[in-house]
Amino acid sequence: MIPPPPNEAIESLASILGEDSTREIVRLFLSDFPQSVRRLSSGSREEQVVIAHGLKSSALHMGATGLSQRMAAIERKLSATPEALSPEEVFAALAEFEAVEPGLRGYAGS
Repeated sequence: MIPPPPNEAIESLASILGEDSTREIVRLFLSDFPQSVRRLSSGSREEQVVIAHGLKSSALHMGATGLSQRMAAIERKLSATPEALSPEEVFAALAEFEAVEPGLRGYAGS
């Protein structure tokens, strides 16, 4: 049996793109997010802002509003201050991802 979308955002995507395409997008998000968030600790400030912005948007499309808000705060910090992200900030983003991961994995079948 195919599990239903885990939230309204995924349900909306599925109604537009179809279940198979939406599941593939969810799988890509699940695969890419952990790697991308770890890259926030390296690279130029401009690259870090671009990564944070993309992760913020991707999380919102996945219905992970808390994660999206955390990424928005990281994006603001990177844009407004010369301060580097702390390991705790990166860890907190990964922890927020891990909180939404099971529902998305169940839907994606991965």
